[in-house]
Amino acid sequence: MSHRARSARRLATLLSARSGVSVSVRYDRELRRYRVVWASGPDQAQMQTFAVTSVAAVPDFTVGELFWHRTPA
Repeated sequence: MSHRARSARRLATLLSARSGVSVSVRYDRELRRYRVVWASGPDQAQMQTFAVTSVAAVPDFTVGELFWHRTPA
């Protein structure tokens, strides 16, 4: 597993813990960037705030590089 993939897993774990919902962070080949996916819970702005506060633990990512997708519950 690459360093960036490990960081994606770490970010998903941190976002899940902060938001209280299951979050996945996976590379989307079509978009050529990482996609953050979750159902219900926080809106996109709240999830991005959680990511900004977690940036020290996952310096491989910046909020602007990520594609955010909240699925309907």
